[in-house]
Amino acid sequence: MKQKRLETICSFLDIDDKMIDVGCDHAYVAIEMAKRGCQKILATDIHPKALEIAKKNIANENYTKQIKCQLSDGLKEITMNDFDTLVIAGMGTSTIIQILSDTKKMQNITKMILQSNHDLPKLRTFVNQLGYQLKKEQIIEENNHYYTIMLWIKGHQILTSEEIEFGLYQKENQKYYQIWFQKEQELLNKIPKTQKKKLNEIKKRQHILQNYLNN
Repeated sequence: MKQKRLETICSFLDIDDKMIDVGCDHAYVAIEMAKRGCQKILATDIHPKALEIAKKNIANENYTKQIKCQLSDGLKEITMNDFDTLVIAGMGTSTIIQILSDTKKMQNITKMILQSNHDLPKLRTFVNQLGYQLKKEQIIEENNHYYTIMLWIKGHQILTSEEIEFGLYQKENQKYYQIWFQKEQELLNKIPKTQKKKLNEIKKRQHILQNYLNN
């Protein structure tokens, strides 16, 4: 995991969180949170080789007491009673939704940090309907790619259609909104004037983005 994503995910976590890093890969988030003082961490992955590397990294950093490892397909093999926080980063929206769909497993989860690679409106809609509030979104740039990292807290919230589509307005994400607006303009210039429906859809998105830029 690249440094900016790692730092942003960890900034959304607290040392008192009892966290599960689902799909931990090499356990970078778990190790960083252990360094910050978190005492209850479970690092899981569906791939045995990735989990073996995670275990070696954890042992090399001397955090085997704070971080436990478990081979698991999502949450299927995990006993959830002792945990209240989930981190799921670097997966597709469909996979994340599949993991979170086990409502019995989710009963004690009060906080989630999610980062999907695509289809963010679908993810926002699902998690919001699952009973979580979207508290913050941070968009970071690494190697010419943008990543949206979301903080969700258990509770009732009604997201607007604009928030579902574009996310929560955050002042620090202005550069991303500007790039998105420009891409919509490029698309607008390519579409024939006869395709009025598509033109109107793009103009509507631009109007919302302009509101974000002017906020």
